[in-house]
Order: sequence, then C-alpha cells, then structure tokens
Amino acid sequence: MSEQVVEELDDLDQPTEKGELVHWMKPKPLVTAAVVGAFALGAVSAVVTLALMHWLGPQRPAPPLRRRPF
Repeated sequence: MSEQVVEELDDLDQPTEKGELVHWMKPKPLVTAAVVGAFALGAVSAVVTLALMHWLGPQRPAPPLRRRPF
C-alpha cells in the first residue's frame, strides 16, 4: 500500500502526456446532471406550489373604503 502511494506521489511532478486530464479532473458523468435536474425540479415545484396556494387561497373580502371628511 505505501509503495503505491509513494509511486503516485512521484508521478505528480511530471506533466501528463498530450495534455491529458488527470483522473480527478475528468468531468463527472451522470451524477452531476442528476443533481442539477433534481435541484431544478425542486425549485420549480416550490414556485408552482406557492403560486397555486396564492391563486387558490381563501377569498378575503375587500376592506370598506373610508371616506375622508373635507
């Protein structure tokens, strides 16, 4: 185990061939898209829920208009 770690540490100083990305810089596959999609779905559903609650909420009578004496 320790020999493998030492070998990996020695390789860090040397640049990769052909501008290749190292393993920790490679783009994440489907996981990132799933997280972004879940966040967007949650945000949209929250906004839709609040809009429906406002639109379908109880009707409140308008307060009577006060006339000012001149």
